[in-house]
Parts: sequence; C-alpha cells; structure tokens
Amino acid sequence: MSILDAINAALSGLDAQAAQLGNISNNVANSSTVGYKEAETDFESLVLGGGPTGMTDLSGVTNSTRMDISSAGQITTTGMSTDIAINGSGFMVVNTQANAANGSYLLTQAGSFRPDANGNLVNAAGYYLQGQPLDANGNPVGGAASSLNGLSTVNVANLQAAAQPTTTMTFDANLPSGDTAYANPAPAPSTSSVTYYDALGNANTLQFQFVPTQPASSTGAPTNTWTMNIYDSATSSTTPVGSATVTFNATGADAGTLASVTPASGAGTYDPTAGTFSVTTASGQTLPISIGALNSPSGLTQLNGAYTPTNVQQNGAPFGLLQGVSVGSNGVVTASFSNGSTRPIYQVDLATVPNPDGLTPVSGDAYALSSGAGVPLLQTPGTGSAGTTEGGALEGSNVDITTQLTNMIETQRAYSSNAMVVQTADQMLSVIDQINQ
Repeated sequence: MSILDAINAALSGLDAQAAQLGNISNNVANSSTVGYKEAETDFESLVLGGGPTGMTDLSGVTNSTRMDISSAGQITTTGMSTDIAINGSGFMVVNTQANAANGSYLLTQAGSFRPDANGNLVNAAGYYLQGQPLDANGNPVGGAASSLNGLSTVNVANLQAAAQPTTTMTFDANLPSGDTAYANPAPAPSTSSVTYYDALGNANTLQFQFVPTQPASSTGAPTNTWTMNIYDSATSSTTPVGSATVTFNATGADAGTLASVTPASGAGTYDPTAGTFSVTTASGQTLPISIGALNSPSGLTQLNGAYTPTNVQQNGAPFGLLQGVSVGSNGVVTASFSNGSTRPIYQVDLATVPNPDGLTPVSGDAYALSSGAGVPLLQTPGTGSAGTTEGGALEGSNVDITTQLTNMIETQRAYSSNAMVVQTADQMLSVIDQINQ
C-alpha cells in the first residue's frame, strides 16, 4: 500500500466515522420519540483484490446504516385510552390517508392515536390506524380480512349515542305455600314489576302477577297451583302478554319446586329444559324470561314464608352518549356509553413479517413493506407469533443513552486517529517532495 493509498483509506475512515456520528446524533435526538428504533452503523473493509504475489490490496472502509427495528423499547402507561403499545412481536397497520383506498399501507409501533375532526384515529405522525369494523356481536363485518387491503380506518365519529334492548331476563321468587289453602277472604295476588328496554331504548315495565288457586271449600287440600300473568306497560290492553298455570310439587325430595308450567293459548311458551318462559312484548321483541326448570331448586319456588323475589335481573340499557373508547389485549376497540353499555366497534390486528429489520424506514417512525422483510401476515393479537396490544400505553424509543455516549467517545477517537493518519501521510509526502527537489 502506497502513501496515497494510506491517505485514501484514512479519508474513507473519516467519512465512515462521520456517518457513525450522524447516526449517534440522530439516536440521541430521538431518545424520547415514541416508537423510534435505534440507527446502527455497520462497517465493512474494502479490498481491491489480491495481487499476482498473493498479497491483499486493502483500500479502507465503507459503512451502511440499518435500523434495529426488531428490538422493543420500554412500555410506559399514559392513561390515554386510545394510546396503543405492543407487548411482543408485530406492528400496527396504518395508512397515509384517511380513505385507505387513496393512500399507502405502512407498519408502525408508534401508537399515540387521537381522533381527528372527523373521528378518525390518527397518530402524531399523521398516519391513520387501520382495523376491521365489528358488528354488535363482535364479528368482523363482511368476514375477517386476510390482507392489508381488507382493512379500513378506525373511526369513532358515528357512535355518539346508543341504546341496548333487553334480550334476557331472570325472575326468581318464592310464593307463599299457605296461599293455595282455602281462606276467606282469599289472599291478594303477589305482584312485582321489572323494567325492560325496547330496540329504541324506551323503558317499559313487565308486571308479574301470581294469583293463587284455592280449593272450593275449607275441607279441600291446598292446590299448590298459581296463575302467572305478565302484563306489559307498553300497551293499554288489559290482556297479559304472558299467562300460564304454574303447579308446584307438594311432597318428596322436590317439594316446593316447579312441577309443571302450562302456558295459556297464545300467551307465551315454556322450555322445561332451559327453564325459560318466552313472551312477545308490545314492541314485538321476543323476550325469554328465566323462571327455572322443572324440579329445580332455583327459579320459582313455593315454600312456607312471605312472597319474596329472590333474583331479578335483566340486560339492556336506555339511550346513552359516547363516553370513550378503549383497546383490549386482543386488539378489540370497545366503545363505552353513559348508560353503562359497551359495544365492540373495531378489531385491530397486528402484522408480522419474517424479517422486521428488512423493512424500509419512512418518516414518522413507520415502515414500508419490502422484499427483504417478507410477506406480512395479519394476526389477532395474542395468537400465533403476534404479541398482545395494551391500551393506554406507548412503546418508547429503544435507544440507550449510555451506550450512545460511549459510542460517541469511541467515534471521536477513531475520527481523530484517521485524521492523524492523513496528517502523517501528508508529512511523509512533504519529505519525499523535499528529497526530489
């Protein structure tokens, strides 16, 4: 290697160390940037080739920069429900445009999302979160997406209010066994009222009335039989929406439990296995009411004591305003309303690639797909190789400041050493120039 070759090698070293310092500077500047991945400088020696004598002709160094995308940063709780962090592998899918058809899909782990003026969830870099719309039962609308093109921008603007109709009800009560014995005057019916909600969120009432059937005279045995009538406040009709003859076991191991439930014609149906008595409300909704299976200790009973409702429950909710959204560990975005109801609205799946470090970095801590990264696979968080999502949290930068400062000192020394080589070679050339004069 000649003196000129030494100068060229040292100059390449200066360029490589300058690039290293640039990456260190960028890492330090982004040490607090959400989702930022550390830039690493790789050095590679240059060899022009072997000479005829088998000697290797060295020619300095070259450098390249790669992002340490596969290493995770520390997750920090933020308290903002629309912030999303990933525990484990995978990337959130975002788009450069709110209308995904007009933009480009990118991958990111920078999950600082907020609703924009139109209700679209967008992160600090201006990228829109992508997901699959869900129906009220939590199933993807139109079927599960198999590729990025099946996703759309998560939007919460059309969820300002909601009502949840009542679909199930439980009514358990103990009826006084003495009321079916002869008495004069006859005991008054036992009644209770339960609120239910129709499809529009209107609150109505079902009134349960239990009328004891008595023997004709004082010599007759207790009948253990009642007429159950169910009235709906949503109609002015005095005809019950449900009616049945209810008989209880009087003796044996099943004493006090339901022996039979015989609905009146056109006034409800009874499923003895499920223990549900179904009625059709005034608004036309079919409402199954759990009153207990035959010979079961739960549900309606007839034991000694006063009339006592023991378990009265129903679902449903009235009109409510949107209170906020949250993200679960399985990627489901759930809307919460002021009436206490919740509704799944989107499924945020994660994209995994065989080689995350092969992705192409773009501005905003996002990554474009590339052949070096491999084909992306959409997975539900927590399944397969995908990690889980954590709402109300963010993944920070994976930069270690201590390591960067150490690298800075090493880079400074290497740069100074290369500069000294150039200076020394220049002095040697000056000596040769003086000899030739």
